[in-house]
Amino acid sequence: MSTQNQTDQASRLGTSWWMVAVLFGLYVLSWVDRLIVSMLVTPIKAHLLLSDVQISMITSTSFAIFYAIFGLPLGWAADRFSRRWIIFGGVVIWGIATTACGFAQTYKALLIGRIFVGVGEAALLPAAYSLIADAFPPHLLTRATSTFQMAGKVGSATAFALGGVAIAFAAAHTGIHIPFHGPAQPWQLVMMMVGLPGIIFALLLFTFPDPGRKKLPGAASVAASGEIRAFVSRNWKLLALMLLGTSCLAMCGYSMTNWVPAYIERHFGWKPVQYGLALSMMNIVSAVSLVVNGWIVDRLFAGGMKDAHLRFYGWLILGFLPVVGYMFFATNVYVFLACYCVAQFITVPFMVYVSSVMGLIAPATIRARMLAFFLFVFTILGLGAGPAIVAALTEYVFHDEGALGQSLAVVVTVCSVIALISFRMALRYLAPAIASRKDV
Repeated sequence: MSTQNQTDQASRLGTSWWMVAVLFGLYVLSWVDRLIVSMLVTPIKAHLLLSDVQISMITSTSFAIFYAIFGLPLGWAADRFSRRWIIFGGVVIWGIATTACGFAQTYKALLIGRIFVGVGEAALLPAAYSLIADAFPPHLLTRATSTFQMAGKVGSATAFALGGVAIAFAAAHTGIHIPFHGPAQPWQLVMMMVGLPGIIFALLLFTFPDPGRKKLPGAASVAASGEIRAFVSRNWKLLALMLLGTSCLAMCGYSMTNWVPAYIERHFGWKPVQYGLALSMMNIVSAVSLVVNGWIVDRLFAGGMKDAHLRFYGWLILGFLPVVGYMFFATNVYVFLACYCVAQFITVPFMVYVSSVMGLIAPATIRARMLAFFLFVFTILGLGAGPAIVAALTEYVFHDEGALGQSLAVVVTVCSVIALISFRMALRYLAPAIASRKDV
């Protein structure tokens, strides 16, 4: 390879990594906008006189439903139109919606604002993963996607950290006058502040070029004859096993995100001001693990292990399963937090592996839609069913809210085992599917 070609390749990779950095920043902001409301439950309940059921609709249910539903058409759009403009439009929508939540004076207004946060955020992931898959060569793909996915944990950590600051800010500032609003409650100020930066940051989407869509052998004929139908027909066993395994891991992850704070309060007696920083640190550690795992998978893949993505993930689950099984029986809070951190090594990165595999086996013309479909199922099962099953076990099986840890242990352990079995079964289909791609 000539010096000029090497220079051009390095320049293209530099631009691609800058693109990942911009998408990373937007993903962090999306998680802050998504989670910050859960740290403001007490002042919101007091101000709007809401019940716990109404609060749950605001913090998770309304967001999850519309995030999942709108992810499908937005994934379709990302396969056909400018992905940068789709992401930009989504960021503007969720930024305005989060800011509008700060102006809400009623439950209905706040609920509508949260719905539009979900609609806007649904635009980011399908288009972002599609951009990354087109910008990087196969041997760097997992590293790039894991770096981007790390933003989810950084965003969670940021939200937990800001939650403590927001509560302190709420106690120190009351009745500040906002134009077109009047005296504002502290929680309203927080929502306004976290919503605005995303709109400004979104302009960075236009500081890098669209990498273009990779044209694969036979892609045009596949598109002409029903691209998704043909792709799914060829790979339905692999896709079904991946969907089962990763949905189980999503149920583990969302169940813990939803219930671990309450478990720490009930079982160990810690308050939010104590566990907020601890959970923030756990998220940072698990975020770093994403990059390390991505580097390992890329090395294995480059060395000829074509099924490295699911094989390595299976190794992770098998190695850490004893920790996951013991976690909710730990009697020391610090031991529990260490176990919780380790558990996130297997519950956090499932979207990294799904997006990487999809980037290796799916035609570029349908990749975003396939990712959007996986996201739809993850969100409905993970955020919708996972925490609900934990609650149902606690109330109807154990009949004791003090048994929350047992309920979590059942869901997390059983789902982890199912995921492990699913990935092991999928190995026989993954390598041939990748080998059929001439450019990998």
